[in-house]
Amino acid sequence: MARVALFAPCYLALARPADAAAARAVLERLGDAVETVTGLCCGQPAFNAGARREARRVAAAAIRAVREFDAVVVPSGSCAAMAAHEWRTLFPQSARAADRAAAVREFTAYVASHPNLERVSFRLRGVVAYHDSCHARRELRLTEGVLGLLGRVDGLEVRRMRYEAECCGFGGAFCVKLPEVAAAMAAAKASDAAATGAHVIVSTDLSCLLHIEAAARGLGLQLEGWTVAELLARSLA
Repeated sequence: MARVALFAPCYLALARPADAAAARAVLERLGDAVETVTGLCCGQPAFNAGARREARRVAAAAIRAVREFDAVVVPSGSCAAMAAHEWRTLFPQSARAADRAAAVREFTAYVASHPNLERVSFRLRGVVAYHDSCHARRELRLTEGVLGLLGRVDGLEVRRMRYEAECCGFGGAFCVKLPEVAAAMAAAKASDAAATGAHVIVSTDLSCLLHIEAAARGLGLQLEGWTVAELLARSLA
């Protein structure tokens, strides 16, 4: 039985903690011993802002918190990419940082490759649109794996968006620095999702979904965002 740290991103823990519980339910169904690690940050906001000292301080606390686990599972492409790739950048001489970075897996990638996956059934009737987060698509190359995982859900129809490769406009500090541009990008993404005929949009990243949901409300569109973890938890047979 693998001992897994479920590293819940700070925005997920604050905005929609039920998503962390959903991810945990799936991991436990797969047979893992799971401990949820919350109240910490991977360091990405400070890192992207160029505040390396603050990023190191924050990331060091996260690294200490997950030091005893077989795997560090992160239900976010953005945060998983930061931990897997940039913890080494922040601590180039640290064997512990390198070891923990190597242990990081994005949630869907971990589930898709789990040795017990064939023993678990997923059933959920419905239609969803799929949104790739930029980090999941470009940095972690998760697209086909996520779609394959969703394809295991009996009764689920996944519809691809016309402009699926385009950013939703969230981008962390980007939406704060350039709110008008970010809002326009989110509106375009929400409209693209609605054009598929789906009323649910699914992604690896809650941050994207919250941004798209807000745009959808502004446009009067009926569109609800689910993380892949939430969808899988709902569909556990």
